[in-house]
Amino acid sequence: MVDYYWSWDFLAECAAKLIKLEQNFTNEQLQYLREYYTMNHFPEQIQMQEIANQWHIDDFDFYMNVSDWFFCRRMAHQEFIQRRDVVAKTAA
Repeated sequence: MVDYYWSWDFLAECAAKLIKLEQNFTNEQLQYLREYYTMNHFPEQIQMQEIANQWHIDDFDFYMNVSDWFFCRRMAHQEFIQRRDVVAKTAA
């Protein structure tokens, strides 16, 4: 189990930001990002640039949205882990 937890407020902020970020992508792009995330939770800068290039988008704001999406998605996963740990501790 994890002994260090992110604050629930921070995780809620990330979840809200993830929802806003996802509005900037098409359904196809979101599907691709979600599939990519299952293979690589921590893409490097060059990999995120390759994703943008693959969609023929050369825009810094778009690149930052991709980067932020991966961060917020990791935080959503972390929230799931924390909630699972809290339930396990409560049940014990």
